[in-house]
Amino acid sequence: MNVRKFVSLAALVLLALGLMIAPVAAQDVPTLTVGFAQEPDSMNGFYSSMAFAQWANDLVQSSLWDISDTLEAVPVLVTEVPSVENGGISEDYMTYTIHLKEGLMWSDGTPLTSDDLVFTYQMLEDPANNMLQGASIAEAVESVEAIDATTFTLTFNSPKPFPEDIAGSPGLSTILPAHIFRPVYEAEGSIEFAEENQDPTVFSGAYTLTEWRRGEQMTFEVNPNYALGAPSIGRIVLRFFPDTETQYAALQAGQLDFVPNISEGDKPRVGEFEGVQLVTVFGGYIESLWLNVRTEEHPRAGHVALQDVNVRQAIRFALDRQAISDALLAGTVSPTDSIYAGSPFEDPNLGVTPHDIAQANALLDAAGWVDSNNDGTRDKDGVELVLRYSTTTAGWRNNIQAVVQQQLAEVGVGTILEAYPASEFFGAWANSGINAVGEYDIAQFANNTALTNPANVTVYESLNCAQIPSESNPGGQNYTGFCSPEMDAAAQTTLTSLDPQERLDAAYTIQTIMRDNAPLINLFPRGDNYAFIGSRFAETPRIGSGVGNTWFDIVNWQLAS
Repeated sequence: MNVRKFVSLAALVLLALGLMIAPVAAQDVPTLTVGFAQEPDSMNGFYSSMAFAQWANDLVQSSLWDISDTLEAVPVLVTEVPSVENGGISEDYMTYTIHLKEGLMWSDGTPLTSDDLVFTYQMLEDPANNMLQGASIAEAVESVEAIDATTFTLTFNSPKPFPEDIAGSPGLSTILPAHIFRPVYEAEGSIEFAEENQDPTVFSGAYTLTEWRRGEQMTFEVNPNYALGAPSIGRIVLRFFPDTETQYAALQAGQLDFVPNISEGDKPRVGEFEGVQLVTVFGGYIESLWLNVRTEEHPRAGHVALQDVNVRQAIRFALDRQAISDALLAGTVSPTDSIYAGSPFEDPNLGVTPHDIAQANALLDAAGWVDSNNDGTRDKDGVELVLRYSTTTAGWRNNIQAVVQQQLAEVGVGTILEAYPASEFFGAWANSGINAVGEYDIAQFANNTALTNPANVTVYESLNCAQIPSESNPGGQNYTGFCSPEMDAAAQTTLTSLDPQERLDAAYTIQTIMRDNAPLINLFPRGDNYAFIGSRFAETPRIGSGVGNTWFDIVNWQLAS
């Protein structure tokens, strides 16, 4: 089907439904209109695992430093990024001394001081807050102390050679305004349900959130107190779309200026839209199939077959991942078995599991899963090998689901396809989020890989034994339930060792354990793809690498006059 005709038809449908975007801002205010395929679930970065929520948060909340498009640390709230050389990190890497800039203020005029940082770390350390992010930081921090209004120290229980994992972006996703959250904490013993999480009023970033029309859009205005100065783009509007086709129709119609998260499969056709330019930066994501190996000891155990590593490996052999790329993603990505794919820490000798139907069948047979009733689906002890396969409502993911379903059916593995709104799929334990509570057997989504160092957040949080969610651990991030003490130890080495070779060897060990145990099946590494209307910008905008750094250079973005 002709791409332009298809999208134009989508635009006509939008008009017929009365959903076409209306002008959102007065002409005298330079306005950037951005399309989001998902609406943020929280405006507190510690309570969301959504990339779109992180992108929205990063407009209004500053990090101590950001990561640039060349993977360099860029100071924001600090005078300099701490290091051993500048005295900010002790020789044993057990203490950081961090200096804030003088005169920092929150958007309401309240001074932003070291007290805010101390309070933030204290909130991370208190399990009563049930935060979804920052568990590794909480485990690492021995103490945090304000020396004066602009200086604080972090002391750790083991060496921490990577300050970006502990203090700056991408590690510390949010700095909490103590004058707003402390009264809530003192009154309720937790900030989990603070109104400020959903309807924030105080900000440290380049913009302030002035309006949130649920289901429609967010509007952001310049924060005059931003540490790096006021951006020239006076207003940013984030528009939410029910699906990517509607979003792309709005982009082609000129109703959007900028769209993040263009999938690999959509890049070729979006790049053909008149006037649209594409930019790809290293994003550190890997799209994967996460397998629920939780046992009956944990809430929402996965299908019993997934307890057997032979079954998990058989699923990987059954998948023709390159065919998925060729058919749905224009061959733009390649399969990988490395959770470090695309980074400098990828093991070049790891190899890639081939598509091998015979091997998949042999492993399933050996595991005792056979088609005893000749209905086309394997079974064992009266249990059919039918797996619940869940993902978001993103069209490109649903297309992958359909192909995976066909490929698994060839080896007698049945699947029930399920798709959920992102807010439900990625929701917290308290909100019965699909991943968090384990309402799946296979879950498809992307997670971070290593960015600036070999400490891999997918490993030390999302696959850590201590991170399996439960009633007593509702903030746990290990939704698979996989537990390998050996991998946990290797992950700790990547986090704490002062020997670069030892850290690299540990990363290689992790990759081998992941390949051999298959708690998840990597589909392909993803870049961060952005589309924008070239004529709307004075020059190509610089976009930072990693989910938390998109807007690192937003103060220098210039719209065409």
